[in-house]
Amino acid sequence: MLRSGHIGTAFATLVVALAACQTTVTFDDRHIPAGVLLSGEPIFGEEVSSTERSDIDILATDDAMRRFVADVRVGAARDPLRLRRLLDKMRSSGYVLTGYEPYANLSARDAFAEKRGNCLSYTNLFIALAREAGWAASYQLVEVPPDYDSVNGMVVLNKHVNAKVHDIPGRGSVTVEFSAEFASGIHDRRVVDDKFALALHYNNLAFSDDMAGDERGAFVYLKKAIELTPHNPDLWTNLGVFHARRGHFDHAIASYRRALERDAYHSAAVRGLANAYGALGQADNARFYQRRVAYSRVRDAYTYYTLAQRAYQAERPSESLELVSQAIRLHRKDHRFHTLQGEVHGLLGNTVAANESFKRARGVARAEKDRDRLRSLEEHYPRATVFTLGGSSIY
Repeated sequence: MLRSGHIGTAFATLVVALAACQTTVTFDDRHIPAGVLLSGEPIFGEEVSSTERSDIDILATDDAMRRFVADVRVGAARDPLRLRRLLDKMRSSGYVLTGYEPYANLSARDAFAEKRGNCLSYTNLFIALAREAGWAASYQLVEVPPDYDSVNGMVVLNKHVNAKVHDIPGRGSVTVEFSAEFASGIHDRRVVDDKFALALHYNNLAFSDDMAGDERGAFVYLKKAIELTPHNPDLWTNLGVFHARRGHFDHAIASYRRALERDAYHSAAVRGLANAYGALGQADNARFYQRRVAYSRVRDAYTYYTLAQRAYQAERPSESLELVSQAIRLHRKDHRFHTLQGEVHGLLGNTVAANESFKRARGVARAEKDRDRLRSLEEHYPRATVFTLGGSSIY
């Protein structure tokens, strides 16, 4: 099911992802109403209320946290040194990822008290402390390459979040990253609001409860997440998995199709539809989606892209260039591939080749007609200023 977990975990989904689809199919597939999908009645025999689990304030602070930032607040309200002092104090006080636990989904207050958590937990903590110190801080969803894990027979797709601090004199904004793996600043990212982050937290709690055998608790948390952010296709896909694992394939299909209404390229929903139609014996419909699941060239392209990023971050640019070039040969329609190729060419001193790669990246982003991704690309240069708790600022 859903989970939060990268090396610096952010959140995860109970999703399996390979390829995506864009076209529609011509069979009749009337939706089961959203209210029925979220009622829990098909599984539990009664309406399940989201109030069965208490609401959580993941950014709440307490007296100990306010005392922690008291000396950080010394000086002018917008003094850039405030951020440095906060990061240094967190580092010296033991708030680093030595306490990283992928299944520890904690609020800011709990992460502060226990000095442990996954990456979403640490991001909760930093944002809460930064706001107490007077900074405007937000969550960022980071577009990292697909990263999968296997948990109790499920394939889990891990995603990643970090923090952005705004309006720093002389810098504009900086990113605060809790994972050295993603500290390069080369990944696209977009700011998401507190509600989105809270839904991710509930999503992770749903995963944890499901792994612990508390299926009702898992359903309640997943319902709370969807009620907060019904536009997030990951959550509808996870609801589909929840229904499918319990044999309710019609409800699973309706959930997956709601995910595709929100993102026509959502690969996990496509995979879920292929499996659900197969389980119902609807071979034609299953094959329609299986063809997209079997799009191995795209799958392999992202494998090469992931390896290219790791080589780049390990300062092996020649190896990285070979790998990312192979990714582009397999799949040219992701602007991130061309962006990374440009970064590597630049590192190798190939200025002309770098500019050509960046030009292709902008063209691909425009072709995708995705304003958010295009804006992210245009803001990419210069790279994000990134701070980590493991050391000083970079870039």
